[in-house]
Amino acid sequence: GSPGRIARADEPTTAPAAPRPSAPPAGPVLVDLGDPAAVAMWTTVNDPVMGGRSTSTVVFGDGGLVFSGNISLDNNGGFASARGPFDTDLGRRAAGATSLGVRALGDGKTYVLKVETGQPWSYIQRFSTEAGVRRTYDLPVGGFQPVGRFLDPAPGAPPLDPSLISRVALYILDKQQGPFQLVVGGIDTAS
Repeated sequence: GSPGRIARADEPTTAPAAPRPSAPPAGPVLVDLGDPAAVAMWTTVNDPVMGGRSTSTVVFGDGGLVFSGNISLDNNGGFASARGPFDTDLGRRAAGATSLGVRALGDGKTYVLKVETGQPWSYIQRFSTEAGVRRTYDLPVGGFQPVGRFLDPAPGAPPLDPSLISRVALYILDKQQGPFQLVVGGIDTAS
């Protein structure tokens, strides 16, 4: 066989990004959001906890978790978040991972994946979505930044150890005013 045939599985697809079953994940599934019962365990926390006026909801639809709402900058607001339940098994599934892959249908806005490890700090990484495109956003473990409670830098924290992950969350912030919608089918690991 030719080298082109051997490498064929690694070639990028040129097919349009239409809703279709996801390809098998590169590694273990960290969070499967293709199940309505799993999505029902997620909650939202928005800026009204600090006086803002942003809104968001989490529902099951389009094969995953639909995180949508409206970001308002009124009263120094400007964020919304969707948070999964605490799950001590996440760390076991993520152990050894070199990246996390967010399988999502974006709207052109930038989102944040936040992972918690049971420490006073968490870890975040931004990913910019493509409007109307369903794809996997690859987030290298080394690219996660340690942050404090208000997502401010936590320079004394060690690098992210995926085996300690106990909760994941999605955020939209960065003064991205107006409506938003992100559909997430799941979060996978790759090593």
